[in-house]
Order: sequence, then C-alpha cells, then structure tokens
Amino acid sequence: MLKKTISSFAIVAVLALSACGPQQPPPPTDPNAVPVAPPPAAAPAPVPEAPAPAPAPRPRPERRVERAPEREREQAPPPRAICEDCGVIASVQEERVTGQPTAIGTLGGAAAGGAAGGQFGKKSGKIAMIALGAIGGAFAGRAVESQVRATTVYHVIVNMDGGGTREVTVDQLNGFGVGARVRVSGNSLQYAG
Repeated sequence: MLKKTISSFAIVAVLALSACGPQQPPPPTDPNAVPVAPPPAAAPAPVPEAPAPAPAPRPRPERRVERAPEREREQAPPPRAICEDCGVIASVQEERVTGQPTAIGTLGGAAAGGAAGGQFGKKSGKIAMIALGAIGGAFAGRAVESQVRATTVYHVIVNMDGGGTREVTVDQLNGFGVGARVRVSGNSLQYAG
C-alpha cells in the first residue's frame, strides 16, 4: 500500500512539474524517427520608434479679464449695526400687585358688617355691635376688593446690545421669555428679530 501511495505521489509531482516547466516535445517513440526541431521562436516585436516630438504650442492670445467692481465682489456681510434699544431678556420675575380699593368695597363691607353685628346684643349693646360690625366690615370689604382687583406684573431685565441692562415692568409677556431678543420701547417690549 505504501508503494501505491508513493507511486501516486510521484505521478502527481511529475505532472505538476511538467505543467510548470518549459514545453518540450514528447520523446520520439520510434527509434528511426528523425527528431523534429521545435518551431522557431517568434521574432521579437519591432521596437516602435520614439514618437515625434509634439509641435511647440502656439502662443495663446491674451484674454482680457474684466474684474467686477468692488461692490459686486463677494464680501463678508457688514457687521450688524448696534440697536441701542435692543437686547436679550436675562430674567423675568412675576409680582402680584394689589388693586386700588374703591368706595364700593368699603361701603359694601360696612353694610355687611353692620348687618352681622346687629345679630348680637340687646338695646344699647346692639347699637355698639352694629357700629363695630360696620367698621370691621368696611376694613374687610376694602381688603377683599384690593385682592379682587389685584393684577400680575412682570419685571423683565434686558441685557442691552450697547451694554448695560434695563428693567421693564409689563402687564403681559406676550410669549416672551428668557433668551428672547426684544426691543425696549418705553415701558413695553417688542419682538426684535
């Protein structure tokens, strides 16, 4: 079995080497046959002559390039002019401001307090209770009316483009918040874009 393996390996090796080596004509099997010479090798290809030098380039006629005027050339946009009334909102503080009471709250409170005080005491004590109820009711009615008429205001601090800060008190923010770009006009804010 070892002989078969070695002989198989030898055959494969011979075939592989013969495929890699130069081709030779097979040995003649007839002893009287005249060996045939291998066909002559092809003559080397003629070397092409060096290409003729290219003709000298013709001088090109000068072109006149007209330059665009300075204002048409691409330039960086000019710096934005500083808006002295513009800035960015830095902070917003909400404050509840009590309203101004009127006579309506005072008189209404006095009437309600006097009616409530009349429920207590007899004879001269009843009169004193009505008076105390009316005085207490007047103060209470005044305080209630000032809370009913209270409003909310917003203290807005704006960092101005020209430097410094301004504080503006407005009744409504109209959608403005911290970081919004605004224009301060008197005591109001407008969108500055």
